Amino acid sequence: MKFDTKESEAVFEKVITHLPELIESKCKGYDEIYGYKIIPGNDENLIQFYDEDIANAIIFKFCKGYNFQYSIIIEKIKNVLIWRRDFNPLSAAYKEVHDPELVEVGLLTHYPNEESNKKIVTWNIYGKLVKKKHLFKEANKFLRYRIGLMERSIRLVDFTDDNNNYMAQVHDYKGTSVWKMDSDMKRCVKDIIAIFQDYYPELLSAKYFVYVPTFLGWVYDIIKKFVDESTRKKFVVLNDGKKLGKYITYCPAVPYGGKDKKSLQEQNIAEIRPGKYAQYLLEKQIIEEVD
Repeated sequence: MKFDTKESEAVFEKVITHLPELIESKCKGYDEIYGYKIIPGNDENLIQFYDEDIANAIIFKFCKGYNFQYSIIIEKIKNVLIWRRDFNPLSAAYKEVHDPELVEVGLLTHYPNEESNKKIVTWNIYGKLVKKKHLFKEANKFLRYRIGLMERSIRLVDFTDDNNNYMAQVHDYKGTSVWKMDSDMKRCVKDIIAIFQDYYPELLSAKYFVYVPTFLGWVYDIIKKFVDESTRKKFVVLNDGKKLGKYITYCPAVPYGGKDKKSLQEQNIAEIRPGKYAQYLLEKQIIEEVD
């Protein structure tokens, strides 16, 4: 963590100090963000799950994402804790079985080698959604699938490594020439963007829209309406997807400017296990459901 000013560091320390009271009084004791325990707590059996470096790095992202404005940071952390307790994104990521037609749309790759400037990449192959508008009819199913994908990608993040604590996203629109956005799709897009913006600050390094036909510029225009200026600055639109290799320095898939003949599907990390605290919470949920 690098603070630009002493004032910023003081705000961070104030947030850390106030967290236990916030969690107890406003969040019914729920203390998990991204699968990690963010306060040590008083239960000796649970302290083993607390990692101070990771917890501080996560809170630092909230501080940085909201410009070290104390009152806003506290409100946002409260909101994300309540949302995570109620929405249960860990279940969406590791416990629930999603529609196979949705699962084939989202892929995860991890390029940990030193020459890679974008080590974690989430791929959204939206061309596969052509003629599958029925998948958006039940918005909650799509939301839970997409949030689950986001949570699994966060599992690849090393919050204690400044070179590996962000992720990139690629939206591939190849084959979407007949795709038109109806009201169901617009609602899902709006909901997903709002959730990502409100509950996952300072995790996105860049978002690339590739193989975007000229006449589908409205996709980008709609998305821009729902995000703040700092996020819009991370957007890159590429009509030719092979130019992506100029932005992701280690991008092996041929359709995106790489040389590796393995398909993106072959490079996909299909199995991602939850961390220890996330696993504990999920097992606790199962026991409570049985009881």
